Amino acid sequence: MANGSRVAAVLTFSGQRDGSEMSMLGVDIFTIEGGKITESWLYSADQPAEDAFWGQ
Repeated sequence: MANGSRVAAVLTFSGQRDGSEMSMLGVDIFTIEGGKITESWLYSADQPAEDAFWGQ
């Protein structure tokens, strides 16, 4: 989905780490200038669970 210089993508991402698995919905938002990504914002459906997965 795009609106001017902003693009949004709804996605599912997953990973494995130290015997644990994670699969989660997310939304990534990008600003495009001159054909390049100049800014990005990454949102997950459950930030505390993602932080715990990465050990933060």
